[in-house]
Amino acid sequence: MVKIEAWVPLFLLSISVLLQHSPAIAAQEIKLDLPTAIKIALERNLELKAKSEELGIAEGRVIKSNLFLQNNPELEADMANKRLKKPEEGFNKNLFQPGVSLSQEFEIGGQPGYRREAARRNLGKVGFEVSDFGRSLRFRITELFLKLLNGKAKINQAEQVVDLKNRLHEASKDRLAAGDIPGVQLAIAEFELNRAKSELISLQREYEEILSRLRTDLVLEKEESVEPVGDLTRAPLAASLDELFKSALEKRPDLAALEQEKKVAEAEELLTRAERIPNIKFGMFYEKDDKDNVVGGKISIPLPFFDRKQGERREALARKSIANLNYIQRRQALEKEVRAAFTRFKLAERDVSYYPEGAMKKFDESLELYQRAYQEGAIDLADAIVFQNQVIEARLKFIDTLTVYNLSLAELKFQAGIE
Repeated sequence: MVKIEAWVPLFLLSISVLLQHSPAIAAQEIKLDLPTAIKIALERNLELKAKSEELGIAEGRVIKSNLFLQNNPELEADMANKRLKKPEEGFNKNLFQPGVSLSQEFEIGGQPGYRREAARRNLGKVGFEVSDFGRSLRFRITELFLKLLNGKAKINQAEQVVDLKNRLHEASKDRLAAGDIPGVQLAIAEFELNRAKSELISLQREYEEILSRLRTDLVLEKEESVEPVGDLTRAPLAASLDELFKSALEKRPDLAALEQEKKVAEAEELLTRAERIPNIKFGMFYEKDDKDNVVGGKISIPLPFFDRKQGERREALARKSIANLNYIQRRQALEKEVRAAFTRFKLAERDVSYYPEGAMKKFDESLELYQRAYQEGAIDLADAIVFQNQVIEARLKFIDTLTVYNLSLAELKFQAGIE
């Protein structure tokens, strides 16, 4: 019979080996393209969820405004003691007189309609604000993702450069052994190799910093590793400045939110005007007076001698003016933002046009050509290093130019309200 002490350690060892050789169990890897990253952000981002909860507050205001009456009926009861000086024989001097009344306040002057209009417009405003927050989140994810693709391309290039410098270093060893070059050139080749490794580490560190920011926005778990997939492309945008202006005016949710805020302020100002007319309270009562039953009605109207809603109306007018000014300012700023983004995009488009299709392939072919020339002794180390550095710089400039083009395109779509 096998003892428990014998097979428990073997079981634990098997589990450990299984975890070490099963990355899918130890860590879930997510391959992210840009649409998937945006989808995850919209589903998981806590800031967006918190912002969306503001819709509940606005919906509560709509529910309250739709009530049949804003005030509940009032039920009152009273008890009076009537003391009789000469009561009838056999009756108490104290005569209790109970009473009960029911009253209801009614709004006049169109107050319910204005209140419902303000609540409905406010719900629309909050909806546009939530939509604008989602739009900003999409753009933020797009920026981070494009920067990650930039970092990934630079890391791939840096790894190729390390391999290239390593081959150059090995070739220098061979030529030194053959007595073709002095020892100082081997030291220079080793320095160039170490510098390339250091630059690779710097790029990896920057990449991890951007990736950490993306993970935060996507609310990823610790065990979820992310690998962005995709390429920096030259997607065109065939739209004129006037078309982009029109799109921004029609689709930008931040402008639509301010337009709704204007209408909220207008409805609230009309509500304040209507509230200057006092509400009317109708009621009925019943009282017991000795042996008599008394039934009647009453009406109550506040007399606006002192408070005629002067302060509330001044506040409402100020809010209405502020809403109009905010809308005008946002519209003017929107035009400037679209124009500036369009200018930056056109500059980036012109810049990227200087690099023909297949530029990276030509860079690689040139590097290989000079590498072979050095190995064969056709050129010296200095010429090889100078040319390599020139090509590497050109490759980095091309990657950055392509990244700026994609970022400019994303910004222009963001400013124009294009999804």
